[in-house]
Amino acid sequence: MILSSIILFSVAASLGLYLAVLGVRYHRSSLKVGLSHASIGLLALVLLFLQISSGAINKYNNVAALLMVLAVIGGLMLFALREQKKPPPMVLVGIHAVMAFVGLLVLFLGFGN
Repeated sequence: MILSSIILFSVAASLGLYLAVLGVRYHRSSLKVGLSHASIGLLALVLLFLQISSGAINKYNNVAALLMVLAVIGGLMLFALREQKKPPPMVLVGIHAVMAFVGLLVLFLGFGN
């Protein structure tokens, strides 16, 4: 289940990178891609929580889940501050991306152990 979560988080990260490029280069965003990014990320988070609740205690998974929850909160803030035809605040995008990326790295480290 952790491998599925890692793959889904990676797909969500790829979509998030595409959204960031749209915001920086073309000064716009895509609601459909953003909702797909969020849906895939939330599905991965649910799988991670299922693994945490049913499996043995793994500190890596717990730390990754905490970072991903913080990234979700940042993503919700980005969605709440969204304006039509305007790029999102790139500082918030950066914070959201860093938290999610570090969470994904922690998941990778935990998967190897």
